[in-house]
Amino acid sequence: MTALASKLGVRGPSLYNHVKSVEALLDAVQTRALAALGSELQRAAMGKSGPQGLHALATALRTFAAEHPGRYELAMSEPIDRDAVRSASAAAGDALSAVVESFGVPELSRDLSFIALSTLHGVLALDRAGLFRGSVDATAMYDRAIELVVATIESEASH
Repeated sequence: MTALASKLGVRGPSLYNHVKSVEALLDAVQTRALAALGSELQRAAMGKSGPQGLHALATALRTFAAEHPGRYELAMSEPIDRDAVRSASAAAGDALSAVVESFGVPELSRDLSFIALSTLHGVLALDRAGLFRGSVDATAMYDRAIELVVATIESEASH
């Protein structure tokens, strides 16, 4: 809070007039980041279906992570307030559900949701950590991850 107060040009104690604690501040940023990400995903998926819809979602996710790395990292962190995170994540979940259902999957399961997110997020996290630098084309790797998610959803649709 001291560093934040200094950046804002105010005294540390005066920040507590606006937020209760560092955790409360992080909670607010986390829920806003998730809501913003959800809005981006919904915009990206609008009017798209099947593989094209999933590519649009994945591209929006990667763009958000690149343009807002701190917010993305906080959004992908353990929830500070689970209920607030669940509510803030609704738009993202709705966007993914709509795209998955367009493949012919009647309902997005929790497992399929986590498989899609962990596959895409995993590539983003490894790239951000610098593990691809100089040895792997991160864009090609991300495209392959998208195709893996598409294949997984298509397999689910055929069952």
